[in-house]
Parts: sequence; C-alpha cells; structure tokens
Amino acid sequence: EGWDVFRERWFERQKEMGIVPKDTVLPPRNPGVKAWADLSDNERAFAARLQEAFAAFLEHTDHHLGRYIDALARLGQLENTIFIAMSDNGASQEGGPTGVLDEMRYFNGLREDVDAAVSRLDLIGTPDSHTNYPWGWAMVGNTPLKRYKQNTHAGGVRDPFIVHWPARIRDAGGLRPQFHHVIDVAPTVLELLGIAQDAYAGAPPMDGTSLAYALADGAGAEPTRKRTQYFEMFGHRAIWHEGWKAVCYHEPGADYDTARWELYHADA
Repeated sequence: EGWDVFRERWFERQKEMGIVPKDTVLPPRNPGVKAWADLSDNERAFAARLQEAFAAFLEHTDHHLGRYIDALARLGQLENTIFIAMSDNGASQEGGPTGVLDEMRYFNGLREDVDAAVSRLDLIGTPDSHTNYPWGWAMVGNTPLKRYKQNTHAGGVRDPFIVHWPARIRDAGGLRPQFHHVIDVAPTVLELLGIAQDAYAGAPPMDGTSLAYALADGAGAEPTRKRTQYFEMFGHRAIWHEGWKAVCYHEPGADYDTARWELYHADA
C-alpha cells in the first residue's frame, strides 16, 4: 500500500490513542519524498522489501526482549524491575530517497541503482546486505513529525519513551505530556533508587531534570519541571523553552547568520 497510506493510517491511530491532539494536521511529505504512486514498479518493490526487513528485525528484537521479560517473571523479579524503552533518535535518513543495499553508498555520496538492486531483493536482511530504507518509510516512522535523525526538528529528536515498573506505576498504559530529554534519564533512575547525585572530581552533578514525578499515578496533569533544552547537530540547531521550540535546518555551506528559523508552540 505504500508510505502515504501507512502514514495516514498511523496518524489516525495516534489521534485515537491520544498521542497527538485531535486537531493536529499532518504536515506535507518531507522534501525529496515522492508520492508512492509516482514511483516506478522497481522503486516500489525495492522500497517495500526494505521496510519488510526493517519490520522483521523489530519483531526479532521484540521476541528476544520477551524472552528476557519471561525470565524475570519466572525469577519473581519482573514487578520490581524498571524497564525504560526508547530510541536514540528519529528514523534514519541514511537510506536516501530510494533506499540502499549497502549503507556505505550514502556516506560516500553514491546513489543506489534501483533497477539493478531489485535483482538482489532476497539478499535484504541477510549477512550479505547492509541496508537502509528510503526517506519515505523514515517519514512514516516519524509520523507526524518533520524531518529525520541528524536533524533538530521533531522527526530527529522526539521519540517514544516507555517506562514499565508495576511495583510503582499503577496506571498501565497511561500517557504523560511532560517534556523531557535523554539527559534526564540518569537523574530519574538515581532518584527512583534513592541515590544522591554527588560531585565527582570537582565536577557538579549532572544537568538533567529527574522525571520521577511524572511516573506517579495521576501525574498526567503535573506541569513539566524541565525548563530549557538545546539541540545541535551538523549545523542544525534548536532550543526548547517552556513549551516553545525554535528550530533551524542548516544547508551545508549556508550562512548561519541568514538562516531561516521556525517557531512552534510544542506544549501539547
């Protein structure tokens, strides 16, 4: 069915679940992403197989995480084990507009020859490939956010964050709207374990803001305790402050002083 159909489907599901507000509008496709209907037969076949392999690896990971969870349950330790599931960044853009059989093509500035690549579809997902899916599927993975990994727009830095700890978190499946960043994870774990943040070698304690307060029952209405967060990568910059985010996409070689900034109210 292609990335346009799946993006719309995921977006509607997110609204149903309350992950995004009901009145959210799905942005246009990211720059350089073609409509699925405009791809050639070979481009669609290649892109579909790459996404199938990605999905298969997620299932593989899920299966083995399940084995670990089952083992903890047998040992009687699951209820009092803190699980934190998250991503290190938004969906990857290293597959380029078409996807690649070998990701090193992207890093060497080489486009994939899709018409040749389709003759090797059965290698995808095997030790004889180092694939990455195309921008269109990365865009779906970041629904409804703009851009990708490496960028400071939300598609690059806003990720799922799931905490499972039955001994302390009672409202299973509850949603939390508070804004936090990966630097807040370590302070959170230390607070949950009752461990003080001590200075080390003269350095002050870590900068992060514990989000332990947001894990309590009924904490969905609790105001965000995080005040400010800065982002930067490859010249892309952004700053979040008290619910507002200013973000800048940097074209390589462009003048930093005349770059276009965008401002969003991102408190939802």
